[in-house]
Amino acid sequence: MKIELSLLNCFWLMLPLLAWNLVLGPHITQEKITSDAHSPAWLLLAENVTRILTFAFPLLLPLGWNGTLGKIGLAVYLVGTLVYFASWLPHLRMPVSNWSASAAGLLAPRLTPLIPLLGVALIARFWPYGMLAALFVFLHTWHGIQNLNKNQAEIS
Repeated sequence: MKIELSLLNCFWLMLPLLAWNLVLGPHITQEKITSDAHSPAWLLLAENVTRILTFAFPLLLPLGWNGTLGKIGLAVYLVGTLVYFASWLPHLRMPVSNWSASAAGLLAPRLTPLIPLLGVALIARFWPYGMLAALFVFLHTWHGIQNLNKNQAEIS
């Protein structure tokens, strides 16, 4: 696969995810979700570096949703984006609900980005991007688990 900057690249697929985060992210105010205080500096740095790479690298990945793998990738991306958006809704609409306070509810917005990002990897037919996305989601989720562990310790 030849990697080069092209106008028809996978970065277009990142725009809905970025817009969602930029517009709605400030409306999530639960410390269990937003705090960085409970994570070591190296984890925050690793998470941010992989986040930047995960969202910038698609500039170099050509859109390729023709063919079976590309169509599967597009379906995975579309379903994954909807699942990711849906994972935020309880935190935006009912932040004090049982789901929003549960470990699954708190980690869902951190885990679900993997689905559309793997869709991008399939569309681009570039598995190293899928590995990069998985590393980012792993670090992002680990950061969230740090908050859960700290909050559990405060409750006990």
